[in-house]
Amino acid sequence: MDKEAPDLREVITDLKLIKDAVSKSDSIINFIDTGGALKGILLAAGLLIAAFSAVFYYLLEHYGTFEAIPEKLRVILFVLIGLFFAGVGFVKIRNFLHGARKVGFDLTVFKLLEELYTNRFVALVFPNIAVITLVSIFLDTRGHDLYITPAVAILLGLLIISMSSLFFMKEFYLLGVWLTATGLLTLFIAATLHPLVTLGITFAAGFILSSLFLYLSSPVKRGSVDDQ
Repeated sequence: MDKEAPDLREVITDLKLIKDAVSKSDSIINFIDTGGALKGILLAAGLLIAAFSAVFYYLLEHYGTFEAIPEKLRVILFVLIGLFFAGVGFVKIRNFLHGARKVGFDLTVFKLLEELYTNRFVALVFPNIAVITLVSIFLDTRGHDLYITPAVAILLGLLIISMSSLFFMKEFYLLGVWLTATGLLTLFIAATLHPLVTLGITFAAGFILSSLFLYLSSPVKRGSVDDQ
């Protein structure tokens, strides 16, 4: 017992220092292993995008046009897409809550959302999402739908790079750089590629490669109590 007591005191001291640092930074996100929480999510999202892209590619080759695909089949596929990505979102929240508990914080879902969607996050993300939406609508209404995926990849890649700095998630620079680089590449050759192939090169490959990078790299702690 005497040998275990100092370890217990050290743990209590570390937790207190972390909580003090959080109170100064006004966020616990800097202390959560975000890479560990999201690497499985990125892999699942990438595989899902690749799988559904392959399915739709086959159906388009078989039926000729999207409208020619039986309506019931289209509804089933879109419902499955919604369910799968809702499941991915649920797992993401669960992983963040688990990561918060590891550093001594028993958060509720609402408190976690407050920690994630701060004023800085809203000020950064919402204008960029608005631009991405407007650019997509503009390209679609002008008949340039081939360029939607490359344009979204570029803009979202730049947003992810900015978010990496905001949340000290340096490991996600790879995803942002990949989306930006492949978006620029496919933008110039979009006319020679099927849109679903473009989607696979940009988003599916980007998510999968970023996930593999996180799995292979050692865990990185982005927040340091000593720096506070």
